[in-house]
Amino acid sequence: MRGINVVLLVIAGGSLVAGMARAQDTNAPLTKIEIFEARTETIVVRGSVLIGTMSAQSGTASVRAKESVEPGLGAREYGVAVGLQEGGRPEDVTMVDYDELDSFLNGIDYIRKANQSMTPLPDYDVGYTTAGWLRLVVYTSIKRPGTTQIALQSRHTNFNRILLSSDQLAEFQNLIRQAKRKLDSLRAGR
Repeated sequence: MRGINVVLLVIAGGSLVAGMARAQDTNAPLTKIEIFEARTETIVVRGSVLIGTMSAQSGTASVRAKESVEPGLGAREYGVAVGLQEGGRPEDVTMVDYDELDSFLNGIDYIRKANQSMTPLPDYDVGYTTAGWLRLVVYTSIKRPGTTQIALQSRHTNFNRILLSSDQLAEFQNLIRQAKRKLDSLRAGR
């Protein structure tokens, strides 16, 4: 009996350690701006401005333009923080690096044009995932055959997922464009 208790204790302890390791991996910085902001033994000045917040079918999305500066070196990183709040869950913020914004905007354009003609198969999804694990996807609905849904998903800490209509996707794209314009003006020194 004692041997079984020891084995169960080892299994439970191993599961706890594995779970903690996964939690730490989830919070690890994935983007240049997150890595920059995680620097130690130096001063980092973080600035941000709320570009806008929009309501979606199952939650809200907010977009902030960000600039982080290390005054001693004059080093800078820029990016966009996308916050997703689904229902009553805490907001999950995912970073998108400045140098990924053009690709992300092009991905949104492609997703907005996605349709059944892209594949001969009846079920499809078309998605774009950023380096920080913000995922935008349009897919055929299993619950409502013949229809598509658009989802914006965070895989950073809370794994929030909000559904968007086509008009809401256009609104989200506009917020990202506005954030990029704001960052472009900061980078140009204006």
